[in-house]
Amino acid sequence: MNLDDFKYIDSHCHVEDKSLNKFREDIVKRAFDEKVQMVTSGTNLGGCRRAVELKDKYGIYITLGYHPGRVNAEDNAIDKVYRFIQSKEKDILAVGEIGLDFDAGNTERQESIFKKFIKLAEELNKPVVIHARGMEERSYEILRNDSVSMYHCYSGSLELAKGLIENGNFISYSTLVCFSDHHKNLVKNLSLENIVVETDSPYISPIKGEKNEPRNVIKVIETIWELKKDEYSLDEITKIIYNNTKRLYHI
Repeated sequence: MNLDDFKYIDSHCHVEDKSLNKFREDIVKRAFDEKVQMVTSGTNLGGCRRAVELKDKYGIYITLGYHPGRVNAEDNAIDKVYRFIQSKEKDILAVGEIGLDFDAGNTERQESIFKKFIKLAEELNKPVVIHARGMEERSYEILRNDSVSMYHCYSGSLELAKGLIENGNFISYSTLVCFSDHHKNLVKNLSLENIVVETDSPYISPIKGEKNEPRNVIKVIETIWELKKDEYSLDEITKIIYNNTKRLYHI
């Protein structure tokens, strides 16, 4: 399918997640039927391999990285992911997700791994997709503007968000905006400059009791419109965010 066939792009999801093995084909079909393209993100060796397979099978986009929650893996396992990403330079839009997580422990090692994959992104001349749960400020202190970054599922402060955007980075609103006051406040107080949207599916579903899926990125767009309808039409918001995503990922 051509990118012109789509109206929306889920900038970050996990269709490669093993929990979706039985449902993946239907999930991808439902997204395509609603004109949603997606960027799936491998976060370990198995996930990265599945992501590449899904790119080949469905024509979806991929980023490959290493999740900070896997901080306690042996160096050899991390190096295998590093080398695999190196070998897929032409297949990927970005390196990620990579970063820091306040709940993962061993912060010093997390930072060491993060820096390792930042250097890989620089080597490949790719943007980075950042996981920075509870550690947004520290992540930015490490990365600065060495690579263009997209902070996936952004949950940090309004002040930092403005600084990130002013320096050419991107903020991704997830399905959290459908039910979180903090995220709604970010939408209200930020322009649409360098804003993209995501589901992080199968996680953070906006529908209780259901797995999240990429087509729900439409709900994110609609929520943004509800909060900004005095400034933009729904069609304007859809087009601006779509074009932001294309610019972020150079597609």
